[in-house]
Amino acid sequence: MDGSFYARVGGQTAVTAAVDALYRVVLADERLSDYFQGLDLGRLKGHMVALLSQVLGGPAEYTGRDLRGAHLGLGVVPAHYDLVGAYLLGILAGLGADDDVLAAVRGVLRESAADVVE
Repeated sequence: MDGSFYARVGGQTAVTAAVDALYRVVLADERLSDYFQGLDLGRLKGHMVALLSQVLGGPAEYTGRDLRGAHLGLGVVPAHYDLVGAYLLGILAGLGADDDVLAAVRGVLRESAADVVE
């Protein structure tokens, strides 16, 4: 049996549900919604599903730009980055992700902050 975090959270179905929930929350938050104006949300969600899947030890199918290039010029501030991270962690916890999975995601969020925040 696959013991990856990806398998433990429920694989593709769970990751897709988490990303859908994340974008619902983020787009409804007036502090964050402006970052997404004019973007192809379907494409963005697809990239996020692939990236989160890969982060969790699932298939390595992410083909988007590197995080720094994708976020360059957006002016993401630390508080907004942290808020999106908190939303993601809450959604994963709500879907039944255990403490090990959440700790791993927290680690990736910490490591990735410098590539996203300006």
